[in-house]
Amino acid sequence: MSRLKRVNALLILFLLGIFCLYGCSYQEGAFVHEKSPYYHGHVEDEPGAKHERMHQQGEQKVTYEKGELNRVSSISSKGYGVISIEKNAPAEIQVGKLFSYTIKIANLTGSSVKDVEITETFSHKYKLSGSLPKVGKETGEGTAKWFIGDLNPNETKTIRITGIPLETGDMPFCTDVKYNLPPLCLITNVVEPKLALSKRAPTEVLLCDTIPITLVVSNTGTGVAQNIQVRESLPPGMKTLDGKSNIVQEIGMLKAGESREIAFTAKADRTGEFNNTATLVAEGGLQAESNTTTTFVKQPVLTITKTGPKKSYTGRNITYHIVVTNKGNGPAASTILEDVIPVNASFVNAGQGGVLSGSTITWNLGTLQPRDSRKVSVTLKDNGLGEVRNTATVKATCANPVSASVTTNVLGIAAILLEVIDLTDPIEIGDNETYEIAVTNQGSDYSTNIKITCTLEDTMQYVSFSGPTRGISDGKTVIFDSLASLAPKAKTTWKVVVKALSPGDVRFKVEMIEDCLNRPVEETEATNFYK
Repeated sequence: MSRLKRVNALLILFLLGIFCLYGCSYQEGAFVHEKSPYYHGHVEDEPGAKHERMHQQGEQKVTYEKGELNRVSSISSKGYGVISIEKNAPAEIQVGKLFSYTIKIANLTGSSVKDVEITETFSHKYKLSGSLPKVGKETGEGTAKWFIGDLNPNETKTIRITGIPLETGDMPFCTDVKYNLPPLCLITNVVEPKLALSKRAPTEVLLCDTIPITLVVSNTGTGVAQNIQVRESLPPGMKTLDGKSNIVQEIGMLKAGESREIAFTAKADRTGEFNNTATLVAEGGLQAESNTTTTFVKQPVLTITKTGPKKSYTGRNITYHIVVTNKGNGPAASTILEDVIPVNASFVNAGQGGVLSGSTITWNLGTLQPRDSRKVSVTLKDNGLGEVRNTATVKATCANPVSASVTTNVLGIAAILLEVIDLTDPIEIGDNETYEIAVTNQGSDYSTNIKITCTLEDTMQYVSFSGPTRGISDGKTVIFDSLASLAPKAKTTWKVVVKALSPGDVRFKVEMIEDCLNRPVEETEATNFYK
């Protein structure tokens, strides 16, 4: 009887050992999952028959050899797996020494898994010290819970658990997981295409410029817009380069979020302000209106004035002053002023940066803003008598060229030299003495109406005369007719012959007058008459 009791005691100890090894409802690695295989992912009490059959058909059983305890355990379905669990812990642990192990929870699907909750069951031989993340509030004796929340597609989360073994022997750590699958929804998309139209144009151009206009059609809604038509009516005074005032552009189809750009070029035929708005229509009664663009068309208007002397005397410098002004409402870019030197004048200098090239002086005046002016000067010198006509022309981008001229009458100055000499001195009584009267024009202009008058003293008697003009004598005077003109640097000579009547220091007097002289020029020649 006592032998039977000993056998029963041994049997009870054996069963207790088996329970310690395999008593956990679910343990990764060497522990058997005693619950139904569908329990890992359901919140309801029992799954449907169809789902149970799915697990029965797709479940892959896993067996483990001795020594693989607490390494890696994975519960999954070959064809329908959702969650995998991987646990890692040391193969051996010393009693009373702190150690850690990890639980990795992975979503094996391409969809989110909702409300994931991990429950860990510990042996009575183990004391939990802490975890990362921390244990949840609803943790009971010998268990710990962590609410993981949602696992994104293919996402993995890790729990690190730290504790102390209290006794020797095999120590089970059992993990269970609960989760909810997302609902299956059927979605149909309700769309509303919406069109927007924007317009761009320069705010300011010159009259000679083209005007680039850009229209942008955008579908800011959620559906496809069909049969879009854009319309643009240009304001009066503006047309496209091919002469159109009304533009109609078919867009066709525009998907949600797409944009299409329409560009064309216009030109104004006058200055002023141009305002315009474009519109569009599309299938389904869609309409849109663009913003209003305002373009100011401006033009530079150049004026030029030139001043200089109306007359000048030959040999002197002639200075001209030129003023260029932009009287328009647009900038005059690349303003160039040119002054052409006439053939009967020569260049002396040019102020304000003028550059001579050939017979043209050029000033680069840059850009003249509205109401801006530039002043320059040029100095020339005549090449002789006559009219010097000097012309300057200014031009700029988008401005009509304008010119200004000044004519200077270049005059000469007559400078008359009167000389009287006796050809023989002294001369004996009874002989004839010849007096030569020479008139030289030393000036730069013609001398006109030269008139010579000779006066004889009583000691001499008139005999004869000769010269370029005729003359008359009353015995004591000889008066020659006026010489019409004498060219610059030219010389002419008259001669008067007298007879010496009595000895003495005698004088032969000559008087000359011409148009440039306000009073006569007198010259006297002394001659010694002897006996």
